[in-house]
Amino acid sequence: MSQAQVKTPPVKSTVLPKIAHLSEDIVYKTNKKGNPLALDLYIPKNVATEKIPVLIYVHGGGWIEGDKVVHADNYLETTVEKLMAKQYAVISINYTLLNDSTHFPLPLEDTKDAIRWVRKNADKYHFDTNNIGLFGASAGAHLSLMAAYTPDNTYLGSPELSSYSAKVNYVIDHYGPADLNKLFHTRLGTIPVGMIGLMSKKIVGLQENLVKGISGYDIRKDQDRAIDYLNTLSPVNFVSEGVPTLIVQGNNDKIVPLNQSKKLHRKLNRAKIQNALIIVDGGVHGFGTTDKAYLDKITDEMVDFVLSQKK
Repeated sequence: MSQAQVKTPPVKSTVLPKIAHLSEDIVYKTNKKGNPLALDLYIPKNVATEKIPVLIYVHGGGWIEGDKVVHADNYLETTVEKLMAKQYAVISINYTLLNDSTHFPLPLEDTKDAIRWVRKNADKYHFDTNNIGLFGASAGAHLSLMAAYTPDNTYLGSPELSSYSAKVNYVIDHYGPADLNKLFHTRLGTIPVGMIGLMSKKIVGLQENLVKGISGYDIRKDQDRAIDYLNTLSPVNFVSEGVPTLIVQGNNDKIVPLNQSKKLHRKLNRAKIQNALIIVDGGVHGFGTTDKAYLDKITDEMVDFVLSQKK
């Protein structure tokens, strides 16, 4: 955390409004709690094509925080900038954040509803519905993988959108959790958790609260149910219906271990789903310490991947 405190707080991108038509805070649905959810739409200024392919970005923040704002001077901004030049529309979405009384599947319904919204509004914005992809970071990568790999008619959210398909062509996963039970060590159960508790209250508190936030189950009282539910929310269990996937993760990630990405990569290979794993040398969670030139190369590889998936 000390690194983050030295830096000035992030500011909103000033580059993108110059090169894109930016429509902010378009409400794409009302969630089951009755709250409106919004997205920001970036469309290239000089669109030459009839129909524009779409990439939907899903932000990170541990399912409990974060938002759709694209900040200045980070690799997300660079990626959007490069996609504007390639005549892609980019959409950045907000979704329902978890808390004590708000659990899955709400954020997953929202992610799939954003794809459905693109199809519903294709004529209005000239979206090419044959070319829709997802790009997520951290918790947003988990949501993107789940949205991409689960059957089309699952996780229906808003009734106004439910008749539209949520299928996508590909997904880009940046340091996303792929096996939640492994990530949260749920199988260790109450005794080892108690032992860890002696060492670090914070880790266990966070682990228990996240498991409860995601599943609604208390890991101490309902371990089996929590484990079963987290299995239904783990992308590694849905690879058979997967789409082409680009996985990008640092080998110095202390928040989501690299073995999460490696396991997903192995499972996709076994299922014969096209995929690639880019390991960022020395990369931490969020790539905050990786130099610009290295990140620039990675954003080029991402854009190449996106273009390679165009139908």
